[in-house]
Amino acid sequence: MSLAFEPTSSMLEAALRFLEDRGEASGGAVDASERRAAFARYERMGGALKLPYRKIAWTSDRKVLPTTPIVAATLDAAGDRPALAVESAGGLAHAGAVCLQGPPGARDDVRAVVLPLADARREHPKLLAGVRHAIVRRRSNRFVGLATAFQNCGAFVFVPSGVILDAPIQLLWIYRGGRAQAVFPHVVVVLGADARATVIERHINEGDAFVCGIVEASVGAGAQLDYVAVQRMGDGARIRMTRAARCEADAQAGWHLAELGAARARTSLDVHLDAPGARAEISALSLHTGVQQTDLSSMVDHRCERTRSGTVVRFAATDRGHGRYVGTVRIRKGARGSDGSLRADALLLSKRARIEVKPELEIGADEVSAFHGASVGSLDEEALFYAGTRGIARSQAVRLIALAFFEPAVKRFPSAALQDEIRTALDQKIDEATDIEA
Repeated sequence: MSLAFEPTSSMLEAALRFLEDRGEASGGAVDASERRAAFARYERMGGALKLPYRKIAWTSDRKVLPTTPIVAATLDAAGDRPALAVESAGGLAHAGAVCLQGPPGARDDVRAVVLPLADARREHPKLLAGVRHAIVRRRSNRFVGLATAFQNCGAFVFVPSGVILDAPIQLLWIYRGGRAQAVFPHVVVVLGADARATVIERHINEGDAFVCGIVEASVGAGAQLDYVAVQRMGDGARIRMTRAARCEADAQAGWHLAELGAARARTSLDVHLDAPGARAEISALSLHTGVQQTDLSSMVDHRCERTRSGTVVRFAATDRGHGRYVGTVRIRKGARGSDGSLRADALLLSKRARIEVKPELEIGADEVSAFHGASVGSLDEEALFYAGTRGIARSQAVRLIALAFFEPAVKRFPSAALQDEIRTALDQKIDEATDIEA
């Protein structure tokens, strides 16, 4: 069963009745009072949201499968797309907002806890305390309020102190054809001291969807988290994500973002370096084809001494694609001895493409090292001419130059399998472009 979705207070009340009928109103991931307060914040912070779909479905449900859903669902969803890296230490799969549950995978690592967020709130309230709705500020943007009000799926990942996971945790959302879906995920990741893990969040397939979600990560002292978000949704999809991490002493958080689909993709990405020795790494890339639009903002907040960060962003656009990136490195007054860098580059592959890049430094401390740089350019004619002298056709040279442009970001992704997946997806998108200056 599903409800016809629209972002209104009457729809919220219908959703609350829906959840109550399933026994989730008080025991789910978000209380009714919290949902109402979040929606009130959403209304105060902006105008009405206009969705591009005539009919859009909202639901919150679970489905039991006879097989492990991660690998089966991923392979089925991939179709003729590039092969996905499916090795997993555990994970969750969703068909839209419906959580697919099956028997544990043979390679699941029992040392890690991976649960739907509603289950985690009942079973692990102490682990969630101080993390859920504490790292992403409630008033970060109006979409945080909307995501909280209509939250209908989510995941909780906990890696205990000292545990090192060799394989990644996979969190998968599949969007199939038919009626458009309204999906509001909330992901919470907690790493104990000296733990190490990679979490991969995937959004794939061709179905229309409006996705509005939150990701919060707490990285304990000496721990290392690599959080990868790969978005390869259909041309009719819209996705709006707000992600943030908090690092304790000598911890490291890496955000690795690949925006490779959807008509509109907008992401806010923050890292808070709260203790000495904390480190952050942001790697982001996007290739806009057709009329796709990608909007990314990132902020690394150096709040304490001896913190370090490095941000690398690569955006390219063909056809009438449009990209926008705003990046900030903030070094606060008490953050002496800190080091922050940001490099953002954009490549225009057609005359109608547009990309805006805006890097910013905010420095409030002495004895720091800070750097930012940005460029927006087109194909290098000298490089194309040189390739021609070596017998390489111009169209192939364009492909090689475009793929090489992304390498500084791609090579920072945390595994060879992921890097190859990203390269193959980029190559396919270049094939699908209809207007490349060649």
